[in-house]
Amino acid sequence: MYSNRSREMRLHADPSENTAPGKSLKTWTRAYQCFQSSRPKPWRRAGGPRPARGTGGTRSLLESSGIGALWIDKQMHVTLIEPPKFVKAANHLSVVAMPPLGLAYLAGSLLAAGREVTVVDAVGEAITQLTPYDPGKSIYLRGLTAEQILERIPAHTGLIGVSCMFSYQWITVRQLLRAIKDRFPSLPLVVGGEHATGMPEEVLRTGPVDYVVLGEGEETIAALTDTLKRGTDLTVLPGLAYRTTFAPGFAVNPRRARIANIDDIPLPAWRLFNLEAYIAHNQPHGAARGRFIPMLATRGCPFQCTFCTSPQMWTTRWVARKPNRVVDEIEQYQRDYGISDFQFEDLTAIVRKDWILEFCGEIERRGLKLTFQLPSGTRSEAVDGEVAAAMKRAGCHEFAFAPESGDEAVLKAIKKRVNLSHMFESARQTMAAGINVGCFFIIGFPEDTWRSVWNTYRTIARCAWLGFSSVNVNAYSPQPNTESFRALRASGRIPNFDDGYYLSLFTFQGLSAKTSYNPHFGPRVLTALIVGAFGLFYMVSFLRRPHRLLEVGLDLFRPNSVSKTGRAARGMLSLILRSRRPGDDRHGLRDTPHH
Repeated sequence: MYSNRSREMRLHADPSENTAPGKSLKTWTRAYQCFQSSRPKPWRRAGGPRPARGTGGTRSLLESSGIGALWIDKQMHVTLIEPPKFVKAANHLSVVAMPPLGLAYLAGSLLAAGREVTVVDAVGEAITQLTPYDPGKSIYLRGLTAEQILERIPAHTGLIGVSCMFSYQWITVRQLLRAIKDRFPSLPLVVGGEHATGMPEEVLRTGPVDYVVLGEGEETIAALTDTLKRGTDLTVLPGLAYRTTFAPGFAVNPRRARIANIDDIPLPAWRLFNLEAYIAHNQPHGAARGRFIPMLATRGCPFQCTFCTSPQMWTTRWVARKPNRVVDEIEQYQRDYGISDFQFEDLTAIVRKDWILEFCGEIERRGLKLTFQLPSGTRSEAVDGEVAAAMKRAGCHEFAFAPESGDEAVLKAIKKRVNLSHMFESARQTMAAGINVGCFFIIGFPEDTWRSVWNTYRTIARCAWLGFSSVNVNAYSPQPNTESFRALRASGRIPNFDDGYYLSLFTFQGLSAKTSYNPHFGPRVLTALIVGAFGLFYMVSFLRRPHRLLEVGLDLFRPNSVSKTGRAARGMLSLILRSRRPGDDRHGLRDTPHH
């Protein structure tokens, strides 16, 4: 009933109905929704006269690269690529394997805009394949090799887009881009995601990239395909950076305004992805509670934490979908894929009490049987006993709060607007309603001192004592173009964007060796502080509630898990066993070893 569907869809394209740059997606959403309910028609080359190219600087740019003519010849086929991911057994977050929600949204928008789309999801198509990246550090790449990715790119494609959501991925994405450019030298190559948005100049300078999509990408990628097809002016296309033939070799256009009505955005094109591989692998972001899928109910975050990439990617505008539309999507996934557990990857899902109550009420009114989770964390201000009870009745299993620090001075310095007393009260009421609550902390902020770390330890111990079900403690990492990053860059603490810097953005998670940007303690001490924080939480938790240790042990051997802790432990153990028999690395993405 839920067998894989073809991951290459073809859609008839009418040349008179092409989306103009900047046009709302609403018209195409309606068309796409009609398409979803009907059988796909074989795509055929659109007739009509050859479109005229643009003039001036854009014409020079397109003609000198050969891109303009090729795009017209190739029509409207786009290949979207999700690259392989770093994994390491000591990095509990890296063992998570979730379907790529952002790429699925882009695919849905391109289909709705009349484009033909092929998806190459390197992780989903080879989820158990490990290629050694740095065996000395036990770091592997999960997913297809570069050569396997190249083999899956259709010969008739006209544009290739590659996702680079996290900055540590740039090490391997850069090598993948070079391999793609070597194989397809005349095709326009596009990169998007949080890393590309934060460092568009660096991406264009160090990678064979033609275009960078900035921020929210659905409208921009559709407009870019239309601009290239028509040969019109790139300089007026908002939300785009691109290579030029004049110094300094690239240009960055003004950002595109956030999509005004996110209910108009076409739904993710999950039919192009191997959802069954992710479900069978069973390492979701939250607890493992059955057949899962990621979703978004809101976009953006209204806060401005100095260490967070959200303000540059999404601005500080928080916007929520209509609750009934979110529940409509839930019902569709239950029908189409048999999904029972919905993992909301929102940056800050619970901001308005009235919204979350309406959402939970809609699930109850429809009598839906499901579970849902908020594994990325949320705010505590709108969570009280009434909200917690409503969420439990609707099927909420687990979510997390993210205080980040237990020290008031550090919280003020990093602009983390959280009231710890209110957070603990919200957690008490949530746990009393029967929902698991986790907590997130960061140690090693440049503003941290021994006193502030002690206060964070006390807060972590209090979380464990009160009954929080899981903890995630990371080292501070200067993500590109955040406020904190810019301060360190200006002070000379980050002199170069080399692979050592990018790799530090991966190893800041979990229990592996850290890079310290704090003047009070170096890498070894910081690593010890992280390990100590994890040890403190679980020691207090297991001593106060011994049954939890038994639950974690049982979670190693059963498909569902009581909490994220058991799921993470099972994933780390599985990776350790698999990494002893990794696949061949002849086609790996490395240039040279990293020691």
